[in-house]
Amino acid sequence: MDRLDDTVYYLNKLKLNTGKYSRSAFDFYDFMNASSVVVDCIKELAKIFNVPNDIIKESIDILGELGNDGKGTDEKYFEYLRSLCSVHPVETSRHKRYQANDFECSPFAIWNDGEIWRNDDCDIYAVVYTNKDGDSNKRVAIYISQIFEYVKTRLEFVAEITNAIDQYQKQVISDLRNRSIKKEEEFDNYVDYLKNLNKELEERDGSETFYPFDYIINLFELKLSNLRNQNKLNLYLNALKYAITFEHNRLQNMSWTGFHNNGLLYPEENVETSLYIELYAPRSWSAEQRKYGYNFEKIGCLSYDTNYSNKRWAYIQLKGALSFLEKYVLFEGAKDDFEHYALVQVALYLECLEHKCLINKNIPNDLKYRERLLSDDERKKIFTDK
Repeated sequence: MDRLDDTVYYLNKLKLNTGKYSRSAFDFYDFMNASSVVVDCIKELAKIFNVPNDIIKESIDILGELGNDGKGTDEKYFEYLRSLCSVHPVETSRHKRYQANDFECSPFAIWNDGEIWRNDDCDIYAVVYTNKDGDSNKRVAIYISQIFEYVKTRLEFVAEITNAIDQYQKQVISDLRNRSIKKEEEFDNYVDYLKNLNKELEERDGSETFYPFDYIINLFELKLSNLRNQNKLNLYLNALKYAITFEHNRLQNMSWTGFHNNGLLYPEENVETSLYIELYAPRSWSAEQRKYGYNFEKIGCLSYDTNYSNKRWAYIQLKGALSFLEKYVLFEGAKDDFEHYALVQVALYLECLEHKCLINKNIPNDLKYRERLLSDDERKKIFTDK
């Protein structure tokens, strides 16, 4: 699609028959080559999206050259002209229906200025040498308006492709909406529910989703080394469970729109996100938290990276942020990489509950999710513009 975009732009800027060349019409050769790229891209798109293209593949309405076997099409004649004038000028031998004999070659194609062959009304003609006895050459008349029309109709077929994609997408979405996702109560435990939801996420959003439930599953399976952090972890887990109810709805309904699907009773304008995404990597964007942005970026590798050097650097960055993080959690006794990473996320979540941010606005004012309740004045403050 990128090549199609760029080539169409190039063709629209290309100037033809400027008188720059006295004989060989190199601008026309260039046009034919680029036009062929456009045609090939569209045919490939039709193939990728399984869109029948017989209407353009078999048309004979524009160039109208059936050839000596009567089976020619616009597409085949266009390929013949391109091969003759530009791609295989030294020898063209695979377009039998349009050839005078087995061998043809074109020394040049020239714009028709009306001075050499005055009875020709074409825009350009290709001079063709053949090996037919008694006939040293022939002239192939080419009308630019026909070539333009041919390329234009192929380009217009993109509308058919996009329409087919749209219909396919709507059908897939409809099928997924009609297929129920198993609910939490249908499983023996919450982790099994998350594992199934993760499968649904991969099928509905694609395997390259940025917010898989693997990390969340690891959080719910985590056994803390220092139990003084347990209540704080529970607050974060409860917030995630709350957000995941909306994520379930989003996947079921195949829609980000509305509180029911994104969990954001107070969304930000022009920001496509969800409460689950915000909690996946909590950030308040407070001045103090931003001071440690680099630290948190590097600490992130503790959740996935196996490279010793990277992990060593992550722990150095973690040490540099302890004065901030230990306002919320304790790292004393923490053992493995993931536990350290999880404690950082818990601290960042709790810090969000002290500032004006999406998380604080949309997490219920309930001790199930917070260490303390917000007062009425505090709630008013996080919703004011200043």
